[in-house]
Amino acid sequence: MADDLYCIDASSLIRLKQDFPRNVFPTVWEKVEELIRARRLVAPDEVFREVENDDVLGLWARQNKKTFRKPSQEQIDAAKDVVSRFPNLAKPGRLGPAADPFVVGLARLEAETLSRSLLESRVKCIVVTEDRALRHACAGLGLACVSLVEVFEREGWVFR
Repeated sequence: MADDLYCIDASSLIRLKQDFPRNVFPTVWEKVEELIRARRLVAPDEVFREVENDDVLGLWARQNKKTFRKPSQEQIDAAKDVVSRFPNLAKPGRLGPAADPFVVGLARLEAETLSRSLLESRVKCIVVTEDRALRHACAGLGLACVSLVEVFEREGWVFR
């Protein structure tokens, strides 16, 4: 649906960079940025931390900083709950940020907020990821989950 909220994972941002380079597919990036301006694309700050050192995505993330949500205590608690249910999302032994539990936690919180709003009752919060483990966690929690290209399809974007 055209009003849904998307909570994006670093894996999908990496796919955006790799499969749709901005110099070849500028309209794709413009459409993604339209979602940001409409406040329909969000990510936890942990995703920012995962991409901030990338030459392309780091610059893009800094230019679109309002996309990234600082962790509230509620978001941290939601991420902890996700890790307790799906410990593989914590990526034990990996150095650096692990955004997956925060992506799912933020999506759950946003979905709960949307479900409480009478005006937004038909709008969903959908996780955007290319990661199988994250898809599995979303399925286990009853969260909608799509790939980057599926966002294009859901939004009705056609590129010629």
